[in-house]
Amino acid sequence: MKRLILTSVGLFVATQANAVSLVNNEYGAIDMSGRAYAGHIFGDARDSELYGSNTFMRLGLKGKTKIDEKNTAIGAYEGQLNVGDKATPSTVPTNDTEKNDSVATRLAYGGVSNSDFGVVTFGRQNGAANLVTSWTDVALTDGYGNHGLGVGVDKFATKRATDVLKYSGTFGNLQFDADYKFRNAQDTCADAPCTGGSSETVTDKNNAAYGAAAAYKMTSLISAGASYTVGKQGALDDASLWTAGLKFDDKAWYAAFNFGKGNNWVFKSTSTTTTTANLTTGKVTSSTTTATTLYDHTGYEAALGYSFLNGVGLMSTWNKQVAENSAGVKEDTVNYYTLGTSYKFNRRLMIMAEYRINNKEATSFLPVKDPVTGSAVDAANDFQLAMKYDF
Repeated sequence: MKRLILTSVGLFVATQANAVSLVNNEYGAIDMSGRAYAGHIFGDARDSELYGSNTFMRLGLKGKTKIDEKNTAIGAYEGQLNVGDKATPSTVPTNDTEKNDSVATRLAYGGVSNSDFGVVTFGRQNGAANLVTSWTDVALTDGYGNHGLGVGVDKFATKRATDVLKYSGTFGNLQFDADYKFRNAQDTCADAPCTGGSSETVTDKNNAAYGAAAAYKMTSLISAGASYTVGKQGALDDASLWTAGLKFDDKAWYAAFNFGKGNNWVFKSTSTTTTTANLTTGKVTSSTTTATTLYDHTGYEAALGYSFLNGVGLMSTWNKQVAENSAGVKEDTVNYYTLGTSYKFNRRLMIMAEYRINNKEATSFLPVKDPVTGSAVDAANDFQLAMKYDF
């Protein structure tokens, strides 16, 4: 039982190696952690997928309070202040919805840890799939990695999402996580067709999701895992994603591989505007119809790195995703490699440099578009220099 409760609490503070203890007594504890990250992404100012400032400040609080001999109340908050000198709060156009706001809430949840049962939490937190998919989310700089599998912030609780009820339990060498993301979208068109010729979006009506994941430690160095997630998307067919992965970690060498297969997981919306002129009144009216096409996809992610005793680290990653429509036509949506190096001055301060070789072509399913001409272009490579301080 001691091992289970220690593991449960360990899950709660897993990312807080540098946390500062604010309160620690027989009744409970409060720890504070944070990160100052200053980065800049270089590349082609028009044709690189990412470009410009990537700077933020992150602050987190985690607390635990003893309820009785078996139960402990836990809670956490983590916020991020995005910094940039352009009109938009963030100058890095990632898919993370959190970066649409200057101040974003990354985590906000509470729950109970039981020494026999495990941990139950509710709020904004990482979903079950993250247990395995995070193994390849190890690029040295922010913004790279974890794009091949199809997981993402606010996407069916495959990473951070709100309204997530989660269970996590560790039994010997096996960890099992399960989650349910509650529906949080109202019907926009009730049960009748939308007015004005428009159609419902993918997240209208029921957008609930549920998933489960398991990771097994085969040896002290090697782990294997798998996850399965189902997401509702309104009147469209359910989306589903399963992943499987392997990880090797001896504190010097690190290697991981993840494979993902999604059904109806990737979608592309196409809008068509129809203009009608009334010859009698001379009035011109227009209506817009949005059609959503669902795609299956296959995803691959790999990582290989080595940490030297002198503080130098090396890491390379590979991310690829291939989408396929109902006609069997396949197109790359993600296809890149990263090569990175870092240097740790101490356990808090690190500098990083990472170069991305981007193989996304103009004919890609989701191409890079020239901001001036609006036409699709082959993605140019980009390069990020960054410094971070963890406290």
